[in-house]
Amino acid sequence: MKRYASFVLLLFLATQVSLAQRLTPASSFVLNLDYAKFRNDDKSGYLEIYYGFYPRLVTYNLNEGKYVGAITLSTKLKNTATGELTVNDRSVLPVQIVDTSGASFSSTFISQTGYAVPFGEYTLQVIATDSLTGTRKDSIMLSLSVQGYPATVTTSDVELCSTIKNSTQKDDPFFKNSLEVMPNPTLVFGAASHPVIYSYSEFYNLDPGQSYLIKTQIVGPDGKALKEGSKTRKFGVKNAVEAGVTNVTAIQSGRYRFRLTLADTSGNAITQTEKTFYIYNPHIKTTQPTAVSLKASELAGLSAEELGDEFRKAQYFATDQEIKTFSQVTAAEGRRDFLAKFWAEVEAGRLGKEGISRATYLQRVLAANQRFRALSKDGWRADRGRVLILYSEPDEIQRYPSTENSKPYEIWNYYAIENGVVFVFVDRSGFGDYVLVNSTKRGELRDDSWERYLR
Repeated sequence: MKRYASFVLLLFLATQVSLAQRLTPASSFVLNLDYAKFRNDDKSGYLEIYYGFYPRLVTYNLNEGKYVGAITLSTKLKNTATGELTVNDRSVLPVQIVDTSGASFSSTFISQTGYAVPFGEYTLQVIATDSLTGTRKDSIMLSLSVQGYPATVTTSDVELCSTIKNSTQKDDPFFKNSLEVMPNPTLVFGAASHPVIYSYSEFYNLDPGQSYLIKTQIVGPDGKALKEGSKTRKFGVKNAVEAGVTNVTAIQSGRYRFRLTLADTSGNAITQTEKTFYIYNPHIKTTQPTAVSLKASELAGLSAEELGDEFRKAQYFATDQEIKTFSQVTAAEGRRDFLAKFWAEVEAGRLGKEGISRATYLQRVLAANQRFRALSKDGWRADRGRVLILYSEPDEIQRYPSTENSKPYEIWNYYAIENGVVFVFVDRSGFGDYVLVNSTKRGELRDDSWERYLR
């Protein structure tokens, strides 16, 4: 018995030492994702996928004076026409930190993969998991098209990078055409992080003897170019690489498009490509539009934590990239500026949704929390809460209690939306968490055989 008690004590002490040596972050785990497509051959394109992680958001164990962690990465590329998985990869990325007060701990950890992909339409799904804490994960799903390149002069996608420099290290995962091309999957640039945008693209089917005009532009939300640059170049080859540099430290924070145009020497565009990115320059204080100024005054006095909580609840009007971008802004002032512009756009209408005031939105969140909380999940995160927040109170609710042959369910009717739509929710678990199983609203889940969930 004494031996058994001693063993239990040793096991308890070992567990306590193990926990003491573990470094667990308080904030949510975040995945950043970007991609670019290049020419491959007559039947396929080459897809590069860029992954970005924040080391400060990874769980570590202290091992021989070093903090050791890992990220489990699942990448799936599904052909939308056939349903077949063209890519189905799973890998583990080790992350090692020596000093948590050093620059590497606060910077971005980057990884990259590439695939030859047959032409077609695809759905890309990436799931990243903190390997030492399996419940900490993030995922992104998006649609992309891989198409063939014409026989005329054309360009690849433009890749926005943190650095580009000459290299002879062909075994470097970021080596490309005699260059080390370091992607920036966060797509956030500015004085505080990446003051310069390095751009990489490839031109195909050039006339080796002809001179071309290469034009870069930073385009604002109104379609106007805030910054432009151009140069004339004679490539001397049929296929060539173009690497450029654009300083963005003098542009105020916001969402922009980086546009790259290849033109003839008269300025007539031949081919063009662009990519959306973000600038964060908190040092620039400019006169903001009235709508943004009003929103900023509404947000005055809220702490960084309160602003973060509000943005999480407003995620139904945010893009994945905005959610990733906001996670990098930790100061209250930066979060306030971000939210002020965000709410100004929401009230004007965005992402195909009608405008809604901040006050109305937050009132709906409060109502959802009061009415739909279940299984320790806040009401605004529940399906009924989301529908209430996005579409307001339904015109009619039909409630059906449980019976011997049926689970409880509700049908919500909206008569003024798209000439009348319905949402069907079923309490599949039996614990009051009603799940959306069918809707006739465009863009929502549609399942005409939803009644099978009643059984």
